[in-house]
Amino acid sequence: MDLLKRGRSTAFFVACALISGSWSALAAAPHSGHAASASEIASGATTQGIMSVDALAPNFAGDDPEQVRDALAGRPAPGQSASITSRVRAFLSRPFNRTQQAASQPGAQVDRTFTFVIPVSYGVRYLSKKKVLTVNVSLAAPETPGAILLKETVKGQSGRKLVVAAEAKEKGFVQTVDIIQLKPENGIRTTVSGRTLLPNFDREHGSDDFAIVLICTLAPPYLTDDVEHSAPTDEEPTDITRRTSTLNGRVDAAWLIDRKEGTIITKHLRFVK
Repeated sequence: MDLLKRGRSTAFFVACALISGSWSALAAAPHSGHAASASEIASGATTQGIMSVDALAPNFAGDDPEQVRDALAGRPAPGQSASITSRVRAFLSRPFNRTQQAASQPGAQVDRTFTFVIPVSYGVRYLSKKKVLTVNVSLAAPETPGAILLKETVKGQSGRKLVVAAEAKEKGFVQTVDIIQLKPENGIRTTVSGRTLLPNFDREHGSDDFAIVLICTLAPPYLTDDVEHSAPTDEEPTDITRRTSTLNGRVDAAWLIDRKEGTIITKHLRFVK
């Protein structure tokens, strides 16, 4: 693939722009002593209580990786969640000290904690005779095996088998590919695995009912961005611009949930490879 244009940036370059604006609109994070409810978490109001919840709201979506990326890049989209933008501005405004962060600034870790929901359509099996549910799901990004794919959006039509390379752009075969991935700082393992005993598991669950929930704490460099432009070729007669945004941080927990009901099926998933 011929790379005609390549760009690279980091969230640190825009930190000053993010924190130079007015702070009067920043929402204060709740600090009540009780664990956050499912409805609070689903609305993005708070994240600090998610580790202790027993259930999530139906159709729980977590934090949108695209909105987190855009806030870190300093270009929040119109209508973007004010909660995400405020949290990003809050932790970028404070100096980061990896060794003292948790002890000296407990609120900073809350701001940097995000919950990402990744739908899964394979790798979840229920062994009815043993009444055991097994999970073995790869979350690896196709182009970056050591990263976890959070979201991929493709816009535009491919010109394969429809046009020759010289005519691809003129005839509108132009694509933009937007990939958002997570680079875990605590290893390159991207496959989640687990076994749990579930005597009363509903075997009517379909393959589209499940999702992996990742609870992640972001750390510098929070974001790196790569933009690649590929001119049409005979093999791929499509003008393609690919943006790959990589969030950096630590995966604190991985759960399996029922996406529709919000049921937490197991909190005991681990990364194995």
